[in-house]
Formats: sequence, structure tokens, C-alpha cells
Amino acid sequence: MTDQLTMRLRLQQVAAYRELRRSVQRSGRENVVFSLVMMGLAYFLHSQGLAGAFLLLYCVLIAGELLVGLFKWAAPSAEGFLLDGFVMAAFAAFIGWREYLAFQKGGGLNPIYVFFALLILSGALNKFRAYGQLRRLFAERPDPEHIAWFDDLVREIQTADPVADRLVLDLPTKPHWKAKLLGTTAFFVTATGNTVWIAGADDFSLRREKADRGTGYRKALLSIYGQGFPEFELDDASWDNYVKWAAALPQEPGTPAR
Repeated sequence: MTDQLTMRLRLQQVAAYRELRRSVQRSGRENVVFSLVMMGLAYFLHSQGLAGAFLLLYCVLIAGELLVGLFKWAAPSAEGFLLDGFVMAAFAAFIGWREYLAFQKGGGLNPIYVFFALLILSGALNKFRAYGQLRRLFAERPDPEHIAWFDDLVREIQTADPVADRLVLDLPTKPHWKAKLLGTTAFFVTATGNTVWIAGADDFSLRREKADRGTGYRKALLSIYGQGFPEFELDDASWDNYVKWAAALPQEPGTPAR
């Protein structure tokens, strides 16, 4: 395995783990929404006579749900799903326990609360399963230093100018990509947002029309991992950077020059 391939695989691992962290952060919004729903239910139960230890415990669970959402945002990791599952399971147990006590006192079971408890319990089980899957997929987590370096590189590429940096491409297709050419590896980053693709020289293609319109721009087509993107106008600086990079790539014996 070449050094370039090893670096590419490592970058892909960091990119995948970074995307995991982003998905965990986004899921924190669900905790906030769920907390608001629980607050509404707590208000309704309080108006129906819920008070004392039951109400206090309910408020503690709501606070726990909000804290889990904050944890997901501040320290996104697979463990966020585990904590989420525990809090949701506690909510389901609380509702079920309250219904059981009401039933013991001779009252009937409220089918709405029972359904709600089962629904929350199902959500908790899904969180536990998601945690187990993520732990297996990302057993080896990148070092914090690698993630920080990766984030800095993304920001650098997003603000880079192909005129000033001869390793940068500006590809205004949809989505708008910026790319950094590092050895035999192309580092694609969306100009806005956080989407990152790592590709080898053979994993993407860039073509531009031959006719010169006299504007410094020509129509171009981009394909990454077989996925084509809408036609766009490519400037001379980006095209020159790409051509020089492609010409300098090591050639396999018996293959035509790029």
C-alpha cells in the first residue's frame, strides 16, 4: 500500500467520523423538541392534579433530556445516543409506573398514555441499537489532533483562491465544490457547509470545452465516484491548476499520458 493510498484511507476515516459527529449534533434538535413535548405534557398532568414527587421527577427527566441535547452539540459522539436511550427509557418507565399505580388504586388505564409510553420505549430501543452500530463502525476513532487539522484544512480550502494557490480548484457546479490537490489525492469540500469527499486521481474526472470564448471561462463537467454534476463555467486558473497536477501524476507502465 502506497503512502498516498494510506493517507487517503486515513482522510476518509476522519471524514466519515466527522460526518458522524455532525449527525449526532443534528440529532440534538430532536432532544429539544422532545423536551418541549414533555413540558406540554407535564403542564397538562399538573392541571390534572400531578404534584409532589411525581412532578419533581418529571421535571428532572425533562432537564436530563435537555442536557443530553447539549452534550450531543458540545461533545458529539456515539455515546450521545446511549445517553439519549437511557433518558427515553426513563420517561417510558415513569409514564408506565404512574399508569400502574393508578390501575392499582382501581382506576382504568389511559390508552393514550400507554401508547405514548410504548412509543417512547420503542424510540429508546432504537437509540440503543444505533449506539451499538456506531460503536462497531467507529471502533478506532481519529485523534482529536487529526480532527482539528482536518477542520482547519476544510476552512482553508473553502477560502482559498486558485490564482494564489496553484493546488486549488474552484468548481462552481451544484453543489459548489472547492478542491485541494495533494499528491495523487483530491480533497473536495463544498464552498458552504461541511460536506467532504476524498478522491484519488482515478476517482474523479474534470473536462472542459476546447473553444475559447474570450472570457476566461469555458463550460466544464465534473464527475466524482461516477456521480455527475450539472455543467458549469470553469475559469482558466482552476483549469490550469488541474492540467498541471494531472500532468505531474505518476503514470502506470503501459498507460497513456493524461
